[in-house]
Amino acid sequence: MDDWLRDLQEILNSTAQNSSQWLGNLSKEADQAVDKWLEASEENFQEIQAALDPALSEISDSLEEMLDASTLFVDQQLTPWLEEVTAPISCTVNPWLQNHPTCIGCKHYHGATYGDSMLVCGMHPYGPEDTFCSDKESIWPVPPE
Repeated sequence: MDDWLRDLQEILNSTAQNSSQWLGNLSKEADQAVDKWLEASEENFQEIQAALDPALSEISDSLEEMLDASTLFVDQQLTPWLEEVTAPISCTVNPWLQNHPTCIGCKHYHGATYGDSMLVCGMHPYGPEDTFCSDKESIWPVPPE
């Protein structure tokens, strides 16, 4: 009875040893295959990058030119238009907020601060002295009669 147990143990040991060798060889081959794949991938990536660099550079330059053109458009076209469109609001609200009620709705109202002084308008730098201003011109359109 001891013989079959010893034979079984030898067979199992031999099988384990063969399996271990087979798995070791498989691991080495897999490592080599992965290394080759990584090297090929790196070469391919470098080739792709070299091929794409000029195109990406050209796209980047084009985008930069378009952004510059957009910024120029905003500065030259959109900003003055926005200032003109919002003039009725700013010339109506700002004088009221800055305690110049006579200037509400006047197209000459400036209301910007320079240093410590505020320039109300060109005719009355510190604001009109009376509650009536003879130089006032309304920003609101006059309805046709």
